[in-house]
Amino acid sequence: MKLFTITAILSFVTCFNSYSQCIKGNCYKGHGTFQWENKDKYIGGWINGLPNGQGKFLWENGDKYMGNFEDGKMSGQGTYKWESGNTYTGQWVEDMMSGRGTFYWDKEGATYEGFFAEDKIMNSETEDSQGVPEIAP
Repeated sequence: MKLFTITAILSFVTCFNSYSQCIKGNCYKGHGTFQWENKDKYIGGWINGLPNGQGKFLWENGDKYMGNFEDGKMSGQGTYKWESGNTYTGQWVEDMMSGRGTFYWDKEGATYEGFFAEDKIMNSETEDSQGVPEIAP
């Protein structure tokens, strides 16, 4: 009986922790922290169950974004830092680098400052490198 009770408790805890959930605050309308099953986490403003306003998204792989969200997508001003150390700071439109921004390649020590559209560099003001920024999966 004791083994059954321990097994049942462990099963309950495992099931409880294996799905996406609001772990703090109000994740529908207000400010809250939501964690997905894969351990990705969003901390910030919510409207109608979607990230809106200022917030921080932390991916399980080490990537992170801090900035503005609109209808659940990165939009407006924000900074995305890849686990590799590369960083983009600038304008976002529907989860894509679009508008004026700065991309820094950590390994090469190179910086591009200029315009982006749909995650692509729009002109060639690149210093030390002509490579295209890596895009988060």
